[in-house]
Amino acid sequence: MTGALRYEWVRISTVRSTWALIGLAMLVPAGLALFVAWLVGSLGSEAGGPPDGEAGGLAGFLPLTAAVLCAIGAAAFGQEYRHGLIRITLATFPRRTPIFIAKVLMVAMVIVIAAILAITTIVLAQALGGVIAGTGAVWDETAWGASGVRAVLYIVLFVLIALAITALTRNQPVGIIAPIVLAVLVEPIVSAIAFVQGWTWIDWVLPFSGGAAAVSTDGAEAWGHLAIFGCWFLVIAIPAWVLFVRRDA
Repeated sequence: MTGALRYEWVRISTVRSTWALIGLAMLVPAGLALFVAWLVGSLGSEAGGPPDGEAGGLAGFLPLTAAVLCAIGAAAFGQEYRHGLIRITLATFPRRTPIFIAKVLMVAMVIVIAAILAITTIVLAQALGGVIAGTGAVWDETAWGASGVRAVLYIVLFVLIALAITALTRNQPVGIIAPIVLAVLVEPIVSAIAFVQGWTWIDWVLPFSGGAAAVSTDGAEAWGHLAIFGCWFLVIAIPAWVLFVRRDA
């Protein structure tokens, strides 16, 4: 396992796109957070905007951060299948299960660091936007404590789902696009229909909406949403692991 982890670290750290994506995950959401905080601060409650100091919670920026970083998860399997390098990997490590686990663990460790950096830049950007607007720096309290931990885990699970879909389909574009489409397009439509129909249980079924809700809520309910998000990852990852072990390279 140690050798497989070292192998995966070399792979993920020597690909320039890894660092480029981490940089984008920090800068793009932070830029949007800065703009929103400045706009809200400039409008103010008297001009019809939200109450002073309310520039949008952290949860609103997490899907964008995760969408950028999910390419790192998809690349863990996608690049090797695309370029035929998976044969070299499996020749070096004939036991496939340690390789699968090493990919999941290494991607998770890298995304934890990337998520912490991205969340930090978002919080700083929100505060800077308030300063520029003249309302003063306002720190998003949802970024601290348990909410911050859940925010990191949301991003990690989002990326790992992209990894699992790629391993299942052997297709990197599908691994990147599928979770983004589900989170941004499909689930909001289902949620809108559920709202009209009065399906209050729908948040406990949808993975990405529930994961985002885990950041904006507290207590056992928040961890419950996150646990369901994790279960959805397992639903995809277990078949992906079984196929990875059994099928040809």
